[in-house]
Amino acid sequence: MKALICGFAVSCLLVAGCAQESADELFLKGERATHDVEDYHEAVIHLSRFIEIFPEDQRADVALQALARVYQAQGNGDTAIATYQSLLDRFPRSRYVDQAQFMIGYIHDLAGRKDEAIKAYQMVIDNYPNSVLVDDAQISVENIHTPLEAWIDSITS
Repeated sequence: MKALICGFAVSCLLVAGCAQESADELFLKGERATHDVEDYHEAVIHLSRFIEIFPEDQRADVALQALARVYQAQGNGDTAIATYQSLLDRFPRSRYVDQAQFMIGYIHDLAGRKDEAIKAYQMVIDNYPNSVLVDDAQISVENIHTPLEAWIDSITS
């Protein structure tokens, strides 16, 4: 019986990872994995587990912001938007709220959802008037229906 239990414990640790990793371990593994495209799947695993197991950790907003960036880089725009929105809902005083709101607009803009993009950009302007992203949001709203090349040329001329 002891051999069976011991064998189960070893296989549990090797296969399923039954031993709970600490908040520091999960966060650091996830954060490190965000720096290499080859490791993005690891970032998603570790950061998602971190947020699920330690939702009140002081780094949870950082983890959500990093996770959203990874989803966006993977081409999962709607998942990135949902993750940024989670950051906004759960941590309204986070230092990342203006960036999260702007990125929601940017992802909608890239996807051709111009009305949604305008709403999101306008929320940056209205809700975060001291943000360094207000000018970018304003320019984006003003030029949302103009091809990118045309308004960039007008700025550089």
